[in-house]
Amino acid sequence: ALRDADAEVRWAAAEALGEIGDPQALPGLREALRDVDREVRWAAAEALGRIGDPQAVPGLLEALRDADEDVRRAAAEALGRIGDPQALPDLLEALRDAEPRVRRAAAEALGRIGDPQALPGLLEALRDADVRRAAAEALGRIGDPQALPGLLEALQDADARRAAAEALGEIGDPQALPGLLEALRDADPRVRRAAAKALGEIGDPRAVPGLLEALRDADAEVRWAAEALGRIGAPAVPGLLEALRDADAEVRWAAAEALGEIGDPQA
Repeated sequence: ALRDADAEVRWAAAEALGEIGDPQALPGLREALRDVDREVRWAAAEALGRIGDPQAVPGLLEALRDADEDVRRAAAEALGRIGDPQALPDLLEALRDAEPRVRRAAAEALGRIGDPQALPGLLEALRDADVRRAAAEALGRIGDPQALPGLLEALQDADARRAAAEALGEIGDPQALPGLLEALRDADPRVRRAAAKALGEIGDPRAVPGLLEALRDADAEVRWAAEALGRIGAPAVPGLLEALRDADAEVRWAAAEALGEIGDPQA
């Protein structure tokens, strides 16, 4: 059916083969990457990503240079799913594609592959307004402390602050503390939540005063900073005991759970 005269049938066949996920479909799908119809090429790239076999990489690298942006985006996403480092040079080149969606897909794929060789390209992509968020998430997945300066800078950007805070938590380097403590006062509650979570992941007692202040945040989910305090441990116990009397039942629940994790008898 991949060779049917009707493009809609070929497209449906490519999609079906991706759902079945059998590597026996690889030769036919690789051939479909050169189909005259853009939607068939796009479906073939997506299907190859679902199957996840590294044998598909050469064809997908070729598809990264397709004239159609949706095909290039699907190829980048597929390469990320497969996770083969041989795709790095081409994905780094795709970070400079004319189309923002392709650049975002390339950044996400580089994060999935997780190779530190992608750091320079992703750090450069933090300066791209259309890609900042995806680049920050990718840097968090890679988890290399060399990304800290760029991510701390991205904390100042309205579009990337949340992703940058999450990435800094994943990296877990205490050097990020000042920037994350400042992010606890961000106007966007989603950024404050991400900053609180990141401070918990880093686990440095110096974050306790800021997190205790976050327990009084107007946003109930930010007050869930109790979870972060639980990770930090004994220095957080006095503030958590106070949180046991919070008006919000979920905050009281989180404080009780955190105190249980810390295991200090004074609780």
